[in-house]
Amino acid sequence: MIDIHTHILPGIDDGSSSMEDSIEMAELAYESGVRIIVATPHCNIDGVFENYYTAEWRELFQQFKRELKEEGIPIDLIKGMEIYASEDVAEKILEGRLIPIHNSRYYLIEFPFDADPYWMGDILESVLSINKVPVIAHPERYYCIQDHPGILYEWMRKGCLSQLNKGSVFGRFGRHAARSAEVLLEHNLVTCIASDAHSLYRRTTYMADIKEFMEDHFGREMAKKLLYHNAHSIIRDLTIDHSNIIRPVSRRWY
Repeated sequence: MIDIHTHILPGIDDGSSSMEDSIEMAELAYESGVRIIVATPHCNIDGVFENYYTAEWRELFQQFKRELKEEGIPIDLIKGMEIYASEDVAEKILEGRLIPIHNSRYYLIEFPFDADPYWMGDILESVLSINKVPVIAHPERYYCIQDHPGILYEWMRKGCLSQLNKGSVFGRFGRHAARSAEVLLEHNLVTCIASDAHSLYRRTTYMADIKEFMEDHFGREMAKKLLYHNAHSIIRDLTIDHSNIIRPVSRRWY
């Protein structure tokens, strides 16, 4: 499996607090079947986790990569960011302050959970306008998508992708996120599933449970697609076209 959303870099955000924890998170991921991890620390949050792509950011990443090699953990660690949406996000992307997933056209972007959908749409359009592709982080957790999941269909129809949190499927973010995740999966409005791991004990890097769930409820091919194939295409900067499979949601889910 490939996990494109993790907070595994140590001491940079609200994820792993130490190099030791990061190493153990990587070990847990590997034991559960993960072979590639994208490190996506929070960034672009003014005064909290700015974490722009600086020399310090790059050195921390390389240090962790060296530690993984020294510990003999055969995980392929690659770069990314979870970019907090802002009016100037497209400008910061062009300046190189915000980076994509593994030098691709794909940028993992998150929003405030109570964000206005029209504002969110404007931000996504601004990224698309510079020929970059937003990968919307955990859309099932946004209140507007929980109320009207058809909004995500419209964004994906325009070219955006979506990343579902594995914890949402298991109810770890509440019943609304769980029901929203179910609806999005049923309508093919999910590009890939990731851990959004923050620690060893809560919101972990363990992915075997979601693999088993997907195989049991949606079949092996769907599981492979959402846990490996689409993520692999993102990393390789290949085009992902959902236009022939995504299905509109014509009403509120409750």
